[in-house]
Amino acid sequence: MKAKALLTLGLLTVGAPLAAQPIVVADSGDSAGVLAASLFAMLALLPGLALFYGRGRTGPTGFALFASIAIATLLFVGVGYSLIFSEGSALIGGLGSAFLRDIGDVLAGSTIPESAFVLFELVLALFAIAILAASTAERARLGWLLPFSALWLILVYVPAARWVWSGWLGDLGAIDYAGGIVIQLTAGIAALVIGLLLRADHARDVQHDSRIAVAGAALVWIGWLGVIGGSAFGGGDDAATAVLNAQIAASASVLIGMAIEGLRTRRVSVYATANNALAGLAAISAGATLVGPGGAMVIGAIAAVVAWGASVAIERLRIGSAAAAFTVHGAPAAVGAVVFPVFMTAALGGADFAEGSSMATLLAAQAVAVLTVALWSAVLTVICALMVSVVIPMKAPPER
Repeated sequence: MKAKALLTLGLLTVGAPLAAQPIVVADSGDSAGVLAASLFAMLALLPGLALFYGRGRTGPTGFALFASIAIATLLFVGVGYSLIFSEGSALIGGLGSAFLRDIGDVLAGSTIPESAFVLFELVLALFAIAILAASTAERARLGWLLPFSALWLILVYVPAARWVWSGWLGDLGAIDYAGGIVIQLTAGIAALVIGLLLRADHARDVQHDSRIAVAGAALVWIGWLGVIGGSAFGGGDDAATAVLNAQIAASASVLIGMAIEGLRTRRVSVYATANNALAGLAAISAGATLVGPGGAMVIGAIAAVVAWGASVAIERLRIGSAAAAFTVHGAPAAVGAVVFPVFMTAALGGADFAEGSSMATLLAAQAVAVLTVALWSAVLTVICALMVSVVIPMKAPPER
């Protein structure tokens, strides 16, 4: 029964033809679950990310979040949703659903209205934009950041989402259950690139209130659990399994991260502990419903090690806090998306592999997807940044 449900979810996620019988009326329980997940995610990406990356400083983080989210919402509704999910090629969709025209009362192959699906996918896109805007707002000029965010959404996020969820990477067999590749990796890589572009003038660390940052991380933790549960588009076993595994991974990452920091510095900071929780969530996102509890623990532990290694590398490169999103979101998401097939076997409590698939083929598909999306995000982020900087300077004034 579980394997059949996972097959249905996989077909929906990668955009393969659906064989389910037509559904005339949406299920109110499933619809309510997706709507609730969307609202939990909004709670995470607005106050959560603002507090986590703003950290109590008087600065432009809140303004950058509100403005970039408003711009991204209109762009996604106007053309983004259509380019990701409407009929087209394996590289990009068409404009048949531009401005949400002709969306159906019920999403094909599901039990939810298409409007609920649109809302949830909008929130996922906003999450990527919010990670990028919140993590770089203190370093980049606001006049530059807003048009950059608009370009980034269309040129980076939309193609990545199409390829993984409805296009050629999905056809190759790649799986991204809850946005580990499409959201966490793209935004984390972009933040790293912007940090590299800004490091000449902005490598100095800034003071922050760790209590406020931890409150923000707690909101993001809760909200991302909502994203992971909502990605099942229903209230069944898949949703519960995914949320449970995500909580396990986050908890394992917290404890391993505390151990690493304690061994290195003889003390444990609450801010680093919060970082590790989010790293565990990022790492489990791609395969949250496909591994067992033991696999989720190991993936969470790996996330803590990866986040620690990424933070050490950033400190040595003197990039500054603009690249913090890479340590929390990008690096753990990349590793988690690649390694989770190792823990999918039934012997380890996982969902096991679909007919015609194996650990080797899925590992290869995941590696191709992660490398492709990471390179695309890095290269196109540079191009978008330089295009906007021709008109508006990228670096914030030194006194900010």
